[in-house]
Amino acid sequence: MTAILGLSYLDGVLMMADTEESLGGDSKSQCDKLYRFIFPSGTVITGGAGDSHLIDCANQDLHQFFARKVKTEPGEVLETLNDFAVEFFDKVISPLRGFEYEPAIEMLIAVNCSKQSTLLFRWKQNHVLWVAPPQHASIGSGVIQIHPLLRDVQFAASKECMLFHGLRMMYQAKRAVVGVGGKTEAVALQDDGATHYFGTIATQKLEELIVSYEQFKTTILDGHVSTIAVTDQRIEPEMEVNIEKFFGELPSLVKQYRQAYKETLQPQLDAQRSKNKP
Repeated sequence: MTAILGLSYLDGVLMMADTEESLGGDSKSQCDKLYRFIFPSGTVITGGAGDSHLIDCANQDLHQFFARKVKTEPGEVLETLNDFAVEFFDKVISPLRGFEYEPAIEMLIAVNCSKQSTLLFRWKQNHVLWVAPPQHASIGSGVIQIHPLLRDVQFAASKECMLFHGLRMMYQAKRAVVGVGGKTEAVALQDDGATHYFGTIATQKLEELIVSYEQFKTTILDGHVSTIAVTDQRIEPEMEVNIEKFFGELPSLVKQYRQAYKETLQPQLDAQRSKNKP
């Protein structure tokens, strides 16, 4: 069971995945589900759902396949990936069809060529689709929970903004879908070819912050918005005073969440800025 998420942002593609791996029965472990490799003219990040052995084989074969495509250009990427999908399906998947156990594989693939742009693709069976911005995609058992949430974020923003939305979706998937759990890994493949790892320690802190923020909106903010009458009318004036006071303090409360989010990512933002200095 797994949840893989690909989010388009203004300057690249953000790949996210849970880290829980089922070992059969009640056993489970932590593992990395995002795979990165470079080829002569670019960088690829993949996230696979399905049979783990097939995912490993696909990553290995995909790496070798791109290594042979020395002059791959952005306009050729979709064609290149479809050639690979057909070849892999015919060689690996088709011979196993009809058996009692038919392994399956699905994959999100972010490709950056020649440091020009990063494209997001979704591979299933023997065909690959381009997920054009501002669209996003998800695969795995967590798609049941995540896909409706993706409909709410059909836009492209900064990677920090999309990270916030992605972590919120991953939290909802972990809470609702059996087998989706552990920490969340997040890797951004930027249009300039650089790779940004957020790290599971940072994402865990951010996820806890987002949980607190969601609880604040549901129990406190929504409660004040929807409380418009009381049973005892004698205390209604006092209620209105308290609600007005809350709304007066609301900007500072929201700013506290933004500041906490900023402080968690500040070391990474500082490191990135130092790299970009001439």
